[in-house]
Amino acid sequence: MPNHQRSATRTTTLAHQPGSIPGETGLRAADRPIVTKQELPSAVPLMALSTGFWAFKTLAAAHELDLFSRLASGAAITVAGLAEALGLHQRPAEMLLTGCAALGLLEKTDGRYRNTPLSETYLVKGKAYYFGGFVQMADKRLYAGWGRLAEALRTNRPTTWDPAVQSSMFEGEDPTMLALFWEAMHSLSTMTARKLGEAVDLSHFRRLLDIGGGSGAYDIELCKQYGALRATVFDLPHVAAIAAGKIAEAGLTDRIETADGNFFEQLPGDHDVHLLSMIMHDWDEAKNRALLRRSFEALPSGGAVVISELLVNDEKTGPAPAALMSLNMLIETEGRNYTPAEYSAWLEEAGFRHVETVWFDAPAANGAVIGRKP
Repeated sequence: MPNHQRSATRTTTLAHQPGSIPGETGLRAADRPIVTKQELPSAVPLMALSTGFWAFKTLAAAHELDLFSRLASGAAITVAGLAEALGLHQRPAEMLLTGCAALGLLEKTDGRYRNTPLSETYLVKGKAYYFGGFVQMADKRLYAGWGRLAEALRTNRPTTWDPAVQSSMFEGEDPTMLALFWEAMHSLSTMTARKLGEAVDLSHFRRLLDIGGGSGAYDIELCKQYGALRATVFDLPHVAAIAAGKIAEAGLTDRIETADGNFFEQLPGDHDVHLLSMIMHDWDEAKNRALLRRSFEALPSGGAVVISELLVNDEKTGPAPAALMSLNMLIETEGRNYTPAEYSAWLEEAGFRHVETVWFDAPAANGAVIGRKP
């Protein structure tokens, strides 16, 4: 083939490497096409996703063995010491301590392990922001329900309780599991309430109604932050009793009261700000819109409602904590995690104005959607 014809058909060549290629007769380097290897995406993220439960079960097992409370206040332990204290073989004792250190839950100095600030603050029993209740609930209740996620997706029904024989997730539930649930909600809510109070200015409100307020964690934290604020925890009778105990422990019975009732039927009056925290993700759209209309009717002019949730973005592509919490609602409730746009539309429909979204970073919420009554 003449050179000019060969050049016309050639696409990419090794033009700067003259001479023959070893083992190939009559083919010059300038005539050999470049073969570009396509880079494959890394499979490391899939490995991390597939083994995510390894990290959780390590945390759950360490918590169940009371490891972090054992190491409270700067105490340290060796592998041999832990094996003896817990009656373990040295091999699993070493594996557990290594795993917890790798996860940032323990640190090691001179052969001895101690709590990191994270574990010391949140995983030691009796601490103000103890998070162990949620760890325990996730292990003993949610873990099994998530194991049936594909079933929940196919049936559109929860897997942690049976709607065919129970009217709610609380009816007929094992008392020990219910106690776990409420302790988990309290631990999850406490730090979230603190972040909410820092992000949303409540200083010009006098009385807060915590609708479906559970254990009263939000009210306790918000009243600590705002000295002039008074609050009411409004929930079903057996839940209000739990809140009354937590309020007494916090020494705030003079500023926080409880009220029994069903928020789908009526709301107490004489409050100028309503809080709906981790409530609306439990319910379908129709019930949520009805609840916001009831809130609007009960509030005075100038009052406000604050919806605190893990908000899915308006594009419905994340963030991951909100999207995964939404799937948790599939196995637990009839609801899902909603977007700021959805909440804003419902607030406007109910009559609220000057709707805004405030973002923050907390365990149980990433933002609040706020509406004001004209």
